[in-house]
Amino acid sequence: MNIKIVDYGICKAVGETKKDIVPGSTTGYFLHSDDMEFVEKTDVIHPTVGLSFGISYQFEIDSEEAELVDFVCRIRHPKLVNPISKEQFMETTEEKDSYTDELGYDFYTFELDWEMQLGEWIFEIIYDDKIMCSQTFILKDL
Repeated sequence: MNIKIVDYGICKAVGETKKDIVPGSTTGYFLHSDDMEFVEKTDVIHPTVGLSFGISYQFEIDSEEAELVDFVCRIRHPKLVNPISKEQFMETTEEKDSYTDELGYDFYTFELDWEMQLGEWIFEIIYDDKIMCSQTFILKDL
């Protein structure tokens, strides 16, 4: 099985965004959206509150029938320190499952000032303990 990045850059949620409580994540939750629209293809991001960026990806399999696949989305980033909990994070990891005929999304939305750390942010899709694809973004000031 292969996984390829279909699109990347600045994106915005289409429709409703849901908040899943996830203890141990940087903010205590993950945002999910059923669909994303990519508004600018770029690997240079100028962070502002409310900005979302990320990737869309597609599974490539030999079978005609869709399979349910378990995988991990990981974002490696500069150190984030939650000012309330004082927890420090160098990566954000989310376990997911998806059907192979569906387009997948992984994105990060800046909601708080302390999240907007400049430097390299690397989005990775991990399947069977192997990094199947990755996209690097450089975050910098305007």
